Amino acid sequence: MHSLDADRGALFFSAFMFRLNDLEQRMEQPDQVMLEVECKKHTFLICEEGEGHLYIGHERLAFSAGCVYPLSPGEAYQIEHGHSPELRYMVMTFDVIHVLVDDPEQYTRSVFEKRDQLYGYPYAPLSGVLEQLYAIRIYKTDAEYSHRNTLFQKWMEIIISRYTSPQTEQSMEDRIFSTIQYVDEHYAEEITVQKLARLADIRPAQYTTLFRQRTGHKPLDYVNDVRIQHAKDWLRKSDEPLRDIASRVGFKDEYYFSRRFRQMTGLSPRQYDRSIQQKTLVQDWLGHDVIIPASPERIMYYGDSAGDLLMLGVRLLGDQVYDAVAPVNVEEAVKMKPDLIIFDSSNEQQYEQFARIAPTLAYNSHATLADRIRRVGSWFGKLPEAEQWLASYEERTKQMWEKIRISVKPGETASVFAYHRGARLFVMGNIGLAPLLYHPMGFKPVGKVKEALAAGRAYKEISADAVRHYAGDHIFVMLPEEVVARQATERLMQTHAWTELPAVKDGQVYPVEEMVWNLSDALTSNQLLTLLPELLCGTS
Repeated sequence: MHSLDADRGALFFSAFMFRLNDLEQRMEQPDQVMLEVECKKHTFLICEEGEGHLYIGHERLAFSAGCVYPLSPGEAYQIEHGHSPELRYMVMTFDVIHVLVDDPEQYTRSVFEKRDQLYGYPYAPLSGVLEQLYAIRIYKTDAEYSHRNTLFQKWMEIIISRYTSPQTEQSMEDRIFSTIQYVDEHYAEEITVQKLARLADIRPAQYTTLFRQRTGHKPLDYVNDVRIQHAKDWLRKSDEPLRDIASRVGFKDEYYFSRRFRQMTGLSPRQYDRSIQQKTLVQDWLGHDVIIPASPERIMYYGDSAGDLLMLGVRLLGDQVYDAVAPVNVEEAVKMKPDLIIFDSSNEQQYEQFARIAPTLAYNSHATLADRIRRVGSWFGKLPEAEQWLASYEERTKQMWEKIRISVKPGETASVFAYHRGARLFVMGNIGLAPLLYHPMGFKPVGKVKEALAAGRAYKEISADAVRHYAGDHIFVMLPEEVVARQATERLMQTHAWTELPAVKDGQVYPVEEMVWNLSDALTSNQLLTLLPELLCGTS
């Protein structure tokens, strides 16, 4: 069989015949995490509505309306829902037959190696064919099959045409980024969606969709955001009248400028000007510029990484923390009279609720410990203390691993499993206990966990049947407080598949209380430097 290379020439695809196998439409509800699926055949994943993320091995890809991604037999994918009301997508499977051989055969290697090559094209032509294909996906006669096959070949014609187009003809993403750069440089000029779309040579409706996928903003919202950021600079360094500042940054109307400024900052331009003199302007993890008290005294914290703040001497209101996932109790929060709220979530709706009560900072407990400690230090004027603590923590971590080496063989792997949200099983990635275990002097992640880490995943939902693919030489099992999750954990550890794992047979499984071991805040991390040696080798 001859070696084939899609990059060698335009006639690569002429070596194949394509046959549609199945077409299935799926709809997922918000916050749903789907289990990983292994492709038995060549597959197209086509997002029709909503948004989320698609993970394929170590790749993390945007998955939103109009995205089309090819996969090969043997590749596995997992879709993670975003915050849209509903995620609707198609799964198209098909066979590839290699015909340039004496005996035509199934071709299982990749035929679309550059997965993102199809990204950025108008979706309408594909959508029309897809709707027709779905309507006749079930056939009963040869004539109906022939009609379905003809439509599928039309689909493949569009796909292959786009995939093989010269780079200069399909660099839509570059055109989008050039308009972003244009906005950054020409924000003071008149800018419309039509003008930006014309510069990118993309239809306005399609341009808006693509722009939002890449920036998270609608085009004009992005333009106004850039203008407001420059207006803040002028307010800080100038005493010019508002109408002059508004004109400088591209607003023709002083009143519209003031209204947009208040919408984006919570303050009028002059309130912002006065406040900045008495308070501190910081940026949170979602990019909000927030003016906070120079010395806040009543801080409410929503999340499970409060130890980051407490470690640096930042006290919380009533020494309490609150659940960031639970619905916001606005009335209770107002009664507490906070002068600052820290909210560990990317949920913008809940953020807006908190921001109406007091200045609010979005936090990210999924970031690295070093990034979090430095961010807290910068917020509260404690950056030297943050750097000192991090240096001390890293030195003590190295000393701990030197101590553990007597019980851990070089190159041994480890995994962390936890049930959450009822009977849903997760393998931990870059949060909780796992980052400490995967220290350069510590355990190695198994291949499937390494993929999740490379994709930046905090955790990955898996099925109980898939545990063997993620189990390391050492297994840490979190014992959750939630009754249903705890019962599911106990059932898993009684299954035959579990008892046959090498780590179980070698006595290298460690059931530990989740609320003690799987938090990733600074206080817990400190405690683990003592607890982990005690667990692995019986020393402190």
